[in-house]
Amino acid sequence: MSQALVKREALDELSTVIGPEKLARIVDRFLLSLAGAVAEGDRTPADYGREAHTLVSMSGMLGCEALSQACRTVEEAAAAGQDLTEPLAALRLLRDQTAAALQDLGAVMPRADQPAITAASGASNVRTAPSGG
Repeated sequence: MSQALVKREALDELSTVIGPEKLARIVDRFLLSLAGAVAEGDRTPADYGREAHTLVSMSGMLGCEALSQACRTVEEAAAAGQDLTEPLAALRLLRDQTAAALQDLGAVMPRADQPAITAASGASNVRTAPSGG
């Protein structure tokens, strides 16, 4: 499931550019922002549209393409004055699934003392998390 929701290649490429520690901090902040993103409550369609807009780029940069597209759909529907019930439900589901996928990948992301997986390395030194079940 996680490969379909989070493109590991995008994370590996970003890790190569900015380093694994900075990537880990960005992913952690993104997960925190997802925790409260597009929550139900006393909000206007414009509020949801603005929030979705802020998530489009970050989710895309982190390889969360389905989430990025769902955010774009909410943003565009809000701007067009359309009913947001279905797009928000889809976005909330993807938000939760993507957060879980990122957390799963976090268990195998390279640590500071381990290189990221790259095409040039031909091998992986990543640690894996216990299966837990």
